[in-house]
Amino acid sequence: MDREEILATCNANPDAIIKLILEQAATIAKLEERIKLLEERLNKNSRNSSKPPSIDFYASKKPTTKSRRQKSGKKVGGQQGHLGTTLKMVNNPDEIVIHRVDQCSNCHTSLENEKVKDYEKRQIFDIPPVQLHSTEHRSEIKLCPKCGRTTTSKFPNNVTQPTQYSSRLRAFAVYLHDYQLIPYDRSCELLSDVYGCKISPATLNRAENEFFDGL
Repeated sequence: MDREEILATCNANPDAIIKLILEQAATIAKLEERIKLLEERLNKNSRNSSKPPSIDFYASKKPTTKSRRQKSGKKVGGQQGHLGTTLKMVNNPDEIVIHRVDQCSNCHTSLENEKVKDYEKRQIFDIPPVQLHSTEHRSEIKLCPKCGRTTTSKFPNNVTQPTQYSSRLRAFAVYLHDYQLIPYDRSCELLSDVYGCKISPATLNRAENEFFDGL
């Protein structure tokens, strides 16, 4: 309603205007109460309520943490004398790939039989292809020509089953779970994705117990 309509309604029916004002006042009071409740809810965090820390992400006023570190007065970044970790070339790379020049880039003359003047070098550092390495242990069985008795050589102490995972692989699995705190299922999934070995959580648990007894 514009000003003219309000004045006309007021002159014709004052009670209607009073009723409208009271309804609007009630609506405003309800909205103010709702806004207050929402603000209180947003201001709650893990420190001023029993809610978990995960709600702090949504809080409008997140709890501030005070660092115990004192200002050193030094500039941000690497300090003078600090040894960097810049990737550097090696003198004896594991593999060299030659990209040959077949023709002149200007006149297109063939350069196949010309001697190489020099090389521009660039090196890529990569992880070698990873796959399980299988080692078969064979215990010799021999027949004594004198007494006719059969003798079998002994397997190493750590070779106890027809098929088994090595101590190194099992130690790496235990490292993933116990030190890096990766859950059992995800540790086994990582080993399957990276190494292709279908180790089970039960096998990982047994390895933990064995290494614990060893310690």
